[in-house]
Amino acid sequence: MANTDDTSKKQPASESGEVSAATSKLEQTFEAERARLIQIHSVIHCLYEVLLYAEGEEAGTYAEAAHLAAMLIDEVVMQLDPVRIKPLVQAVQRSARMQGRYDIPEPRGLQLGNKEGDDSVREPSVLSFSRH
Repeated sequence: MANTDDTSKKQPASESGEVSAATSKLEQTFEAERARLIQIHSVIHCLYEVLLYAEGEEAGTYAEAAHLAAMLIDEVVMQLDPVRIKPLVQAVQRSARMQGRYDIPEPRGLQLGNKEGDDSVREPSVLSFSRH
């Protein structure tokens, strides 16, 4: 009788769903953080405008620093654009499917069940090493 516990040859049917769910959550996280960066950019741009017309010797320098920070954030927002991120996420999905990632890892330590099918808890098997 064939051993049906061998998972190295066949990937679970739900794996593609797990990969899609994980990458969908990743895309949502990127988009949420991108939205937060856009808000931060707006605040820093307002600060720049206020400092640009403020009185004082250092106001111009602070305005330039705020403007630089806004430009850097804008560059990051552009890099996190979904149009740029989507191909990267799709490449990760393909790679994960090919490499068999997203499989449920085998538990270490105590395990449930045995070959006979009962659900008793048993200790992990211990390999004995002989000393020469």
